[in-house]
Amino acid sequence: MIHIVTSENRHLYGPQLWAMHEQRRLQCVEKNGWVDLVVLEGGEVDDFDDAQAIYLLGFDDEMRLEVGLRLHPTEDRCMLADKFPHLIAPDETPKKGPEVWEATRLFTTELYRAKKGPGRGLRVFEAWAAAMELALVNGVERFVGMIDMSLYPGIMNSPIDTRLVGLPRPYAFGVVAGSEIALSPELLDRVREAICQEGPIGYHVDALDLRAFGSLAAVQRQVVRALVPQIDTGSARDESLAAETLYRLHDTTGRARRIWADRTSTIAQSSLNG
Repeated sequence: MIHIVTSENRHLYGPQLWAMHEQRRLQCVEKNGWVDLVVLEGGEVDDFDDAQAIYLLGFDDEMRLEVGLRLHPTEDRCMLADKFPHLIAPDETPKKGPEVWEATRLFTTELYRAKKGPGRGLRVFEAWAAAMELALVNGVERFVGMIDMSLYPGIMNSPIDTRLVGLPRPYAFGVVAGSEIALSPELLDRVREAICQEGPIGYHVDALDLRAFGSLAAVQRQVVRALVPQIDTGSARDESLAAETLYRLHDTTGRARRIWADRTSTIAQSSLNG
């Protein structure tokens, strides 16, 4: 599961978002040496960490951060197009618009990288898959961003088709290039297949989830339970909630959330009448 954090549910993720900014400092500033970035109270932030920012965050079973990725709409501004236009070739399509989101600040934590065995690196593609799911639902056709060319060989060996939009250029910390990913249901299917996942990976937690399950960790356990076939059945409540969670994962109309809201209102009214 990848948590989708937007302006609507950001208030539920205070400690987790702080951990994200701290990890960005550790990865971008201390590890990569990007000393021109802004560090506030121990966390790396920039002017794209605003109300429009969408964070894709992956945690282990104890809610310790493992992976993070930021998305940002480009209608008003775009880091690539506005701050690094020299990375875009003259004959390229515009990199700003309602159909384009920018993907930046991808990282994995030291805790996750220390894990051994099969599946290492899986979380990165889970984050990308969750980002694609969200983008396609919102009519987004392309991701744009920038790539440090030291990472390019690994990117070319991934299931995600990433295209350079201009010649790589030297910068203070190496060589960088602008990039673009053309989104499609077929690409999403390919990424899901590569990580052995048949259905949705991203989940947008809200107050109804916390009311039903009690904590972010409990919500995550329930979503994972809904995604993974169970050999042994649980309690009637667990089975019912797992079925409803699976319904919400696949629902793009909002109907599932309305059902939960209506049921919560009915239960609350019954308690008052009783």
